[in-house]
Amino acid sequence: MSSFALLDDSAASATQATSRLYTDLKQVLSCANAAQFELMIEQMQAALQQGLYAVAVFAYELAEDGVNGKAGAAHCRVGTPLCSPSLIPGRLKNVPTLREALQPSHILLYQRCQRLNQEEVTSWLWHQTDLESQSNNIAGIADLHANVNEAEFANAIDRIQRYIADGDTYQVNYTFRFHFQTYGTIYSLYQRLRKRQPVPFGALIAMPDGSAILSLSPELFIRHSQGNLFARPMKGTSASAATNDKKLDEQINLQRGERLALDEKNRAENIMIVDLLRNDLGRIAQPGSVQVPQLFEVQRFNAVLQMTSSVIARCREDVGLAALLRAIYPCGSITGAPKIRTMQIIREVETEARGIYTGAIGWFDPTTEVNTIAHVIPEFCLSVPIRTLHLQAPKSDDMQGIRRGVMGVGAGIVFDSVADSEYQECLLKARFLTGLPAQFSLFETMYATKEQGCRYVDRHLKRLQKSAHYFGVPLNLPEIEKQIKMTCAGFAGHTSYRLKLTVDGAGQIQIYHAALVPITGPVDVILATTLQHSRSIWLQHKTTQRAEYDQAWKTAESQGAFDMLFCNEHGELTEGARSNVLVKIEGRWYTPPLTAGVLPGVMRSVLMDDSTWELSERTIRLGQLNDVEEIALCNALRGVLPANLKITH
Repeated sequence: MSSFALLDDSAASATQATSRLYTDLKQVLSCANAAQFELMIEQMQAALQQGLYAVAVFAYELAEDGVNGKAGAAHCRVGTPLCSPSLIPGRLKNVPTLREALQPSHILLYQRCQRLNQEEVTSWLWHQTDLESQSNNIAGIADLHANVNEAEFANAIDRIQRYIADGDTYQVNYTFRFHFQTYGTIYSLYQRLRKRQPVPFGALIAMPDGSAILSLSPELFIRHSQGNLFARPMKGTSASAATNDKKLDEQINLQRGERLALDEKNRAENIMIVDLLRNDLGRIAQPGSVQVPQLFEVQRFNAVLQMTSSVIARCREDVGLAALLRAIYPCGSITGAPKIRTMQIIREVETEARGIYTGAIGWFDPTTEVNTIAHVIPEFCLSVPIRTLHLQAPKSDDMQGIRRGVMGVGAGIVFDSVADSEYQECLLKARFLTGLPAQFSLFETMYATKEQGCRYVDRHLKRLQKSAHYFGVPLNLPEIEKQIKMTCAGFAGHTSYRLKLTVDGAGQIQIYHAALVPITGPVDVILATTLQHSRSIWLQHKTTQRAEYDQAWKTAESQGAFDMLFCNEHGELTEGARSNVLVKIEGRWYTPPLTAGVLPGVMRSVLMDDSTWELSERTIRLGQLNDVEEIALCNALRGVLPANLKITH
C-alpha cells in the first residue's frame, strides 16, 4: 500500500469540495523532539514554495520541552481572564522545563492534492476496498481492553485533585488508552466509523512505514487564512438521544443541548480553556485582535453532544510559522491550565505516551510568494486528533491484515469532578469505536435429545463466551441456556437432533434444529488444494465468516466424501472444514496443534481430556499422511468417525 492522506470533511458538498486526498508522496520530514522542530518547519516551507503539499502528523510529546519557549513574545494574558478566580483553590506555582518528546512527528510532502465532495470520498473508499479485499468487506475490532481500570482511573483523579487543591493547576485533561486489534482493510474500517460519527476533521492516513491513522475528530485546533487565525476549542460533553425516532431525538437533543450550555461546571471548564487559548494566541497576535465571538455552542456527534466556543485573532507580521506553532502547541483543550505545569502533571499521572492522540493532524498549502504575512505563513488547518485510532503495520508474513491499534480518550478534571461520572463520560466518547458491532455471527452446532438436552453444552458455551469476549459481542448466557432448554423440551422423544445456536453482533439469539441423519463410518476425506493462514483469527473462532469452509465440505459431499482437510502455509495439516483430524502414529493418537491454525473443537477437547485416548498435539506435515496407521475425524455433532484418505486428481 502506497502512502496517501485523506482529510475528510463530512460537510463537503458538490459546490464546496472541502475534503482533500493527497497522493504521490515525495518526501517525509521528521523530528523526534522540539529542538528539531524549527528545522522541520523550515524544510517544509521550502517544499511548499516548490509547489508540494504538506500533511502534518504531530505527536503530543513534540511540545513537552518547548511548548512555550520561542514564541517571539512575552507570556502575557490578553484582557480580562474569562475564568473565575474562585474556581482555582490555592496558588499557582512556578514550573520547570519539560522533557524532550518520546514520539516522532512527521510532515508528509505530496505532489498531488485532489479536492473531493462527500460522494467522491465515498466512491474512492469503496474502490480502494474492492482493490484491497479479496473476499469481503468485513472490518472491525477485537481483543479490546483499557490500560487502566475504573479503580485506577479514580486513583488518578484523586492525585490530580490534590494538585488542584495545592494550587499547581486548576484543570487537567486526564486520558487513558484503549488497546485492540483490527481486522479487514483500513478502508472498510474507516467507512464504518465515518458512518457512525460524521465529523468535519476525519482523516485516513496510510503512513510510509505501513502504519495507519484513522481519525474521527470533531475538534478544530487552529486554522490560518491570510493572517487570520481561528480556533474552536471543545470542552463539555453530554450523551445524545438514541430512540430510533429522528424527530423525537431532535427534540430531546435540543433540550439536552440547552442544559449542557447552561451547566455551571461545563461552562466553567469551557471558559478556562477559552481563556488559555486567548492567552496562547495573544503571544503572537496583533494587539487587541484576540476576540471570542461565540461561547457555548452545542453540536451533536453521534452518541455525544459537545460544547464548543470560538476564538479569533490577527497574526503579527513579525511572527513566523514556527513561532506561531510553538506559541499555541499543543491545543489547550487537551492539556488543561496553566499549560506547562499541567503537562508535567499529565506526564506523571498518565501511564503511556499519547503519541499522535491529542497532537495535531492537518494540511499546509503550497505558496510561491513571500511578500506579505499571508504568504510568509501559508494557508493551513490543524485538527486535534481525538477519537483517533493509531494502527501498527501488519506483520510482514500476515496476509490477514490484522493490526494492533490504540486509541486515547479523556476528560477534563477540575476540583469538583466526580471520578465515576468522568469515567462514564470517557466510555461515552469512545462508544463510536467500542460499540462497533461485529458484522457476523458466532455459532455453535450441538448434538441434542429431549432426554439429555445438549451434549457437552458447558464446553460449547465456554467457547462461545470466549469468542464473544474477543469480538465484543454482547452475550446473555442465562437467556441462551433458557432457550436451549425450552427447545430441547419440545423435541420428540428418543430422537437425535442437530441444534444450531447463533448470536449476532448485537447479541440477538437464534436457535435452529433438525433431526439428525445417522452416519456409519468409516467415511472418506479429501485434501484441499488451497492453503489456510495459520494466524487467521477466523480459524480460531467459530463464526459465520467461513464461506470457504462451507464450500469445501459441500464439495467433499459431491465427491462422496464427508469432509475436506486443509494445510497451512507451512505445509502442516490443520483441520477439516467441519471436523478436527486425528492421526495414529506408532500406536498413539495425535492431532495438529491450535497454533497451526485449528479451531478449538469441542469434541477435540473432550478427547484431549479423556485418559483412554491419550491424545496429544503434534505437528503433522502433509507428506506424513501416507505413513500414518489410522485417520479419524471428530466433531461434537458426530463424535469420532474413522476415515479413509481419498486422493482426487
